[in-house]
Amino acid sequence: MQNFAVIFDFNGTMLFDTRIQYQAWNILAQKTLGHEIDQRTFLREANGRTSSETVDLFWGNHVTKQQKQALITRKRELYKEYCLAHPEEFHLAEGIPEILDLLLQYHVPFTIATSSNPNSVDFYFEHLQLGRWFRREEIVCNDKQFPGKPAPDIYRYTVQTLDVPAEQCIVVEDAIAGTLAARAAGIGYIVLIDSENNRMIRAGAQADLIIPSFDTLYQLIYDRLAE
Repeated sequence: MQNFAVIFDFNGTMLFDTRIQYQAWNILAQKTLGHEIDQRTFLREANGRTSSETVDLFWGNHVTKQQKQALITRKRELYKEYCLAHPEEFHLAEGIPEILDLLLQYHVPFTIATSSNPNSVDFYFEHLQLGRWFRREEIVCNDKQFPGKPAPDIYRYTVQTLDVPAEQCIVVEDAIAGTLAARAAGIGYIVLIDSENNRMIRAGAQADLIIPSFDTLYQLIYDRLAE
């Protein structure tokens, strides 16, 4: 049996919430900037990055530290309000529970490396029953220890926590920034989930495998277990 580990991004990967993220930022932009955020620019430049970096991108660096924090706080409120009001969208991606059960059954190391902040991770644990597979304290998130993706720091750190060489790790991502971060961290195999057939994201990715659903990833892991 081959020794490997799996690292999941969360937002847009385990939880298909890219549209919700965009909507929350867009509402905030309309109220504070007086115009919408271009969706293509958001997907290409902001998806996968931290909230602080997103504010810098669309609001510029002229906002004060206090103004930035207020914008981030309000965006997170808008996001959570939408999630709780739309349970039909706010759930783990189809196929993810089965993959996590498989990894757990065969004792394959796995975890989450996400640009989400600790409070958001707590929110997901509370409402998406992540405790079934993960220990909260082992989730690597944006607690300001390191820069956001595409900087490789978060994946380098996560690999150390798993005690598996980077070249033996599989990273599952949905964003250009995430694939760039994983590649720079020396990850051995990068899977990009492209559930909406977004050609722009695919063109900018540095993935080894691009999949439309998680059925293919389940088979990939199953085959590796059989090696």
